[in-house]
Amino acid sequence: MVDAMYKMILKQLWNERKGNLFIWLEMLVVSIFLWYAADALFVMYRLYSQPLGFNIEHTYHVSFGVIPEESPDYDTTSVHSERGGGDYLTLMDRIRRNPSVESICFTTGVHFHYRGSNQYATFRKDSLIRNGFVRFVSPTYFEVFGVKTAEGGSPSELVDALRDNQVVVTGRVADDFFGNPAAAVRQEIYITDQGSRDSVAYRIGGVCEKQRYCEFTGYDYAYYKLVDENKVAEEGDWVGEGLNTFIRVKPGADGAAFATNFRKEMEQQLRVGNIYLKDVFPMSHYRDQFLERWLDQVRLYVAGIAFFLLNVLLGVVGTFWYRTQQRSAEIGLRMAMGATRKGIFWQLVKEGLALLTIAFIPLYRHLRQPAAYGGDARLGDTARHGLTPVVRLRLLVCGDGRDDCRGNQFSVLPGHADASGGRLAAGMIRHGHLCSGMNRLFDNGQCFFRKMPWNQ
Repeated sequence: MVDAMYKMILKQLWNERKGNLFIWLEMLVVSIFLWYAADALFVMYRLYSQPLGFNIEHTYHVSFGVIPEESPDYDTTSVHSERGGGDYLTLMDRIRRNPSVESICFTTGVHFHYRGSNQYATFRKDSLIRNGFVRFVSPTYFEVFGVKTAEGGSPSELVDALRDNQVVVTGRVADDFFGNPAAAVRQEIYITDQGSRDSVAYRIGGVCEKQRYCEFTGYDYAYYKLVDENKVAEEGDWVGEGLNTFIRVKPGADGAAFATNFRKEMEQQLRVGNIYLKDVFPMSHYRDQFLERWLDQVRLYVAGIAFFLLNVLLGVVGTFWYRTQQRSAEIGLRMAMGATRKGIFWQLVKEGLALLTIAFIPLYRHLRQPAAYGGDARLGDTARHGLTPVVRLRLLVCGDGRDDCRGNQFSVLPGHADASGGRLAAGMIRHGHLCSGMNRLFDNGQCFFRKMPWNQ
């Protein structure tokens, strides 16, 4: 009975194929845009819902300033001007003794969550090569940002590994190069930092959980290196602005007014030599700013979906109203033969749904074919790469493992990291408006970084 009904609907559509052609074309075009927008939203949701690999809850960035040399307040004594790094460590110790502070750390200018500051690195083991990041941090970085081991262990294990002057790699490095985190510990990996010509063999002391750059990017290849406090102490007062200072606040002491109260309480104490407390911001402040562009894109997709759905509603309703008027004789005959108004209504609705289904089938079948992505079977595996067909099609069109202008900064697919002849660097491509901005931040960070003695 059901098969006969569907056959009748399809036969009716075929008999009126000339009139249905324009409706089908309209639905096909709209379905393409709907599929694209819904697919992009789904991918962004999938990315957003995955663990970050770090935790910014109850964390703050403590910003320091340095008095200019031309200022009458500038202290010209060598103990402060030439060895200002010691003053910076003194300030760190004073913050550490604050009863509200749980932990404190610092990083160099090439690592700041949600700020786009990076230095790239290339990982090598036998014939396997991947591009990623190098991050110079103090050992307590893992405690401040709640970074656990890849197996869910305490951050203190990573702190100890860094203090032993070994490197800590992310879970993605361990998985791709050694198979699993446990097998990576105490192994060697060759890494070339950006700006260096030679690869250096590093012993892996620990593996942290997989980390992402932000909520809308994939997992990165990265490793952490120790910043020696003894060398920091020998530097000038410029380290006050050159190093990024972060604190984790005890949950009971945190609140909306913490930053303001902390500044008032510590302003006098955090002035040593030429370095002074400049400002305090919660990490959520930087996160909100950094993610605003992605959230704007989400809003745009939602508005686009609503717009196209409205067009479908108006276009289809109007078209079917017109066709109903044209088929008034047929409808009258059906009613004369015993058809009810409700039955005729549902007949027309079923015809519309059949047309809509037929409009979606060509697009769906095309996107399901591996040949649509250059015949690469790896791109046909949505579950493996976490990408849906439309996004994978964008990856093919861009040709180098990125989406349009790297606007979403999706991870480079496994096996594709070097397909562009070395142009890829852990998902950050020097292309487009965002990446050009990151280049400027990166170049500044790189100039700063080369001044640091621990990079020599």
